[in-house]
Amino acid sequence: MVCSLFMAATIMAKEPLWKATLPGEIAGSPAVHAGQAIVATKGGLLIALDRTGKTIWKQKLPAACLAAPAVDRDGDIYVACVDGSLLRFTAAGLPVWQVGLGQELRATPLLGADAVFTLGVEGRICKARKKDGVVLKRAELQLPVHSSPVWDAARKNLLVPTKDFFLLAVDQELNLRWKFKTVGVNFSTPAVTPKNEIYFTSMDHHLYKLSAGGAPVWKFAARGWIKASPVIDDKGRAYFGSYDRGVYAVGDDGRLLWRFQGKAQFSASAAIGGDGTIYCGDTSGTVYALDREGKLRWEYKSPDFITSDMAILPEKILLAGSIDGTLLAFRTGEPMSRKAWWAKFLGNLSNSGFDEE
Repeated sequence: MVCSLFMAATIMAKEPLWKATLPGEIAGSPAVHAGQAIVATKGGLLIALDRTGKTIWKQKLPAACLAAPAVDRDGDIYVACVDGSLLRFTAAGLPVWQVGLGQELRATPLLGADAVFTLGVEGRICKARKKDGVVLKRAELQLPVHSSPVWDAARKNLLVPTKDFFLLAVDQELNLRWKFKTVGVNFSTPAVTPKNEIYFTSMDHHLYKLSAGGAPVWKFAARGWIKASPVIDDKGRAYFGSYDRGVYAVGDDGRLLWRFQGKAQFSASAAIGGDGTIYCGDTSGTVYALDREGKLRWEYKSPDFITSDMAILPEKILLAGSIDGTLLAFRTGEPMSRKAWWAKFLGNLSNSGFDEE
């Protein structure tokens, strides 16, 4: 089934609730905690905004940031920079510590109970103590990492996408447990169900479903490259956008449910609302709201590329970031889905890489 802009008799235009102009493009998806949206910019700033788009505080980072921040349960914020710096801030934006890890970091830090894990473009994984940033262990994966790792369903292994054709499972002592090879490079992040089923997209045009042990269950071929990470609803349906200008819905058996034709390439990851609405944005600058059947509910055309991964605040506000540094906010009918297994990039509002709040 193919859905397009022209299948609806009328297209409902949506106007933003507010716009915030930030000094630089947003990296990844906003992290949300205690009424604040925390964003990192490629210009090297960490910024907290309230639900109206007003800046609460901002901190200068030592270098550009290409990865979303992550927030711990106590509200502390962890952010990685391209110069190899890993930093921790309090919920109020006060610096706690900073450590240099000696390699370019493009991935969001993955938070454990007492440790934080980082991966870099030189293929090194580091385990640092959350309390003070002391590096406890290093290991060489010898594969460059440009995208963010997540936890498996048991929170025992890190699922690490590597640029050069592999998805790896690494335990908390940094031992390799298994690896799965793709045909193309990988810039996406996996999504994980409570049964430890792993959904993973690749630039080789495929969505893969893997078992907990990394064995292939099935693969689905899109028409173009896939950089966007998949999101998974409570029925096991996977949603993702492609460079072929399509948004796909794929059932848990690997069959196509529908494909929505957008105006341009989709590189940012979608988010799922509590009513099942799928929110996504493309490089024409258009933000779309699609129902479960792939039909367009509304759209908004902004002046520039939509590049940040979507997030929905508890106050029923969708956030979408543009390459020009504009953060757009839209009123939604529901907050982010609590029923979906993986409702947004990196799992939840805090960017914990795990399906929990």
